[in-house]
Amino acid sequence: MPRITGANIAEHVAAQEAAVVEAAQRLFAERGVAAVSLGDIAAEVGLGRTSLYRYFPTKGHILQVWFDREMDPLLARAQAVVDELGPTAAGLHAWLDVQLDFVTDEAHGALVDASAAAPELSPEIVAHFGQRHRELYATLGDILRAGGARTPEEARVRALLVAGLVRSSADLVANGVPASVVREELHRAATAVAGLD
Repeated sequence: MPRITGANIAEHVAAQEAAVVEAAQRLFAERGVAAVSLGDIAAEVGLGRTSLYRYFPTKGHILQVWFDREMDPLLARAQAVVDELGPTAAGLHAWLDVQLDFVTDEAHGALVDASAAAPELSPEIVAHFGQRHRELYATLGDILRAGGARTPEEARVRALLVAGLVRSSADLVANGVPASVVREELHRAATAVAGLD
């Protein structure tokens, strides 16, 4: 029977899952997702392949946990700036800054690249990613209502437009446009979309 590390089984499982995700991140960065097998990841962590399957049946499941580990603190930061600054232009700008910092971070880029290269993302995992993004953009709800979004559908459209502005801004930064210029224009455009100007 494998030795339990941690104060209890839940802590042991959490530590093993964290070790697997960290090993997968390293291996994916070194070799690319397609070239890394679950057996490679198991060996890196010191687990048998069948033991790894108990935690993660596919590489897609590893990516899902990696995604959640990044998304949970992002959601908390996004909600905190809205709670602190309220449904104002300043609140929107702080929210946008959190998003832009996140999507231009190297660690997030590695996750996006790994997810794009993973061949076996099940419909359930893809749906999970979509649901977490909807949770993130739901934090804009009060701001969009303050800007005059009258229906849930109108708020959803505005949130998707803001999401598109954030993605485009990240692309501009990646292509060498100064972040300060991009950030200023992102604030201006998103403020107009949100109806706060």
